[in-house]
Amino acid sequence: MARTKIFFDFWNFQLDWNRVVGKDRDGNPIPIPWDDTLYRVLVAAVARKSGQEARYSGTHVYASVDPGGDAGLRRFLHAMNSFPGYTAVVKERKASRRGYRCSSCKHEINQCPKCKSQLRQTTEKGVDTSLAIDMIQAAFDNVYDIAVLGTTDADLCPAVRFIYERTGKPVYHLWFPKTGHDLRNACYDHFPMTTLVPELTGNKTEETD
Repeated sequence: MARTKIFFDFWNFQLDWNRVVGKDRDGNPIPIPWDDTLYRVLVAAVARKSGQEARYSGTHVYASVDPGGDAGLRRFLHAMNSFPGYTAVVKERKASRRGYRCSSCKHEINQCPKCKSQLRQTTEKGVDTSLAIDMIQAAFDNVYDIAVLGTTDADLCPAVRFIYERTGKPVYHLWFPKTGHDLRNACYDHFPMTTLVPELTGNKTEETD
C-alpha cells in the first residue's frame, strides 16, 4: 500500500487553478474543493498511476499572508487545519521598498494618485524553503511512500530529485498547462490537472502544452 502525502504551495497552485479552471456560467470563481474532495481525488489518481492501493497520509499547505491584512485568508487557513489530515503552514510576507517605479521614465510613485494612500509592496519569504525541508524530512522519516506536489516553482527541482535519488520515493507533480515544465520534468511522473478537474468540479478544461 502506497502511503501518499500531498504538498501544496497555496498561492502558486491557486493562481494556476484560477487561470485554467476559471469561473462558472454565472461568472463566479470555481473554488478548489480543499476540504475533502481534493485529497480523495488525488489519492485515487495515485492508485491508478502507481498500480497499487494508495492510502492518504495527510496534506501540507504552505501559504503567505500580508502582515497588514488578509484577515479572511487567515481565517480560512486556520480553518484548513480542521480538514482531514491537513496542516497549514502560514508565513508573513516581508515588506520591501515602498512604491512602484515606472519602467520607462524610472519615476517612483509612492502614493495612489486617486486616494493618496501610501503604496507598499510585500514579498513572499520562506514558503518554498519550508515546503522543500518538510518534504525531504518526511521522506527520510519514512512518513510517506509517494508524494504529490502542487506548485510550479522550479526552485523545488533539486529537492524532488534528491528525494528520489536518496530514498527511491517518487514525487508526482500536479501540472497545469503552459507552466511548470522544469518541475514536471524533475518529478518522477505527473498528473495533468486538466484530466482531474472534471472529478474535482464537474467542469471540463482543454489540455494544452
